Amino acid sequence: MTIWIGTNQVGWDGVSIAFHSIQGCTGLVLMTTHWVAGWHVGGGGGTGLMYNNQSKISSQGAAFLNYIRAINPNPWPAGGMPAGPVKLWNIHNGHADWKTEIADFAALIGYHGATRGFDLRSKIGAIDSCDIVITKVGDDCQIKYKRTNKMNHTQQNALQMTQTPVRMICGTVNILPATRINLNAETHSATVVPTKSNSGQMHRAGCTSLKKHDV
Repeated sequence: MTIWIGTNQVGWDGVSIAFHSIQGCTGLVLMTTHWVAGWHVGGGGGTGLMYNNQSKISSQGAAFLNYIRAINPNPWPAGGMPAGPVKLWNIHNGHADWKTEIADFAALIGYHGATRGFDLRSKIGAIDSCDIVITKVGDDCQIKYKRTNKMNHTQQNALQMTQTPVRMICGTVNILPATRINLNAETHSATVVPTKSNSGQMHRAGCTSLKKHDV
């Protein structure tokens, strides 16, 4: 079952995660041998007075790091990198500073090497929101996308809210970064609204759509 991650939330799964409604936000993805984790950075990862002139990624990063270090089993190590491949993606819509965002994310976890960026602007334009599904396939991830208004979402029930690994992430210049249990239901599952042209399928991001950036 795909784990859906809403705005200002983090989540992980051994196989598949998804971002619900990416528009001005940043979707950060971290893959290891054992799992794939995501951070849906509300409003994007840029700098601002709310974050003491740091980027939102740097300012709230400690909460994300604590979160992945608590993944069970196979947590992110307290020091250094885990064994096996580690890969990073930044999914965004027209962010001119996407390379800075992914560099901040890489610095947070101590990663050096190749990263990838996926810009939705040429796929859906500047106005629409987009749902993204990231599926771990061996030592890589497959990325699929669809406009949010072409998806049917089923909300979590009360029991599913208690069972999900997804957490809210918060923190400002006056509030220490932390994660907390979600107070509102997020998506439990979603399907494409079928039409003759899409056959009920999402679009797949091709290799040429993924831009490389070394950090």
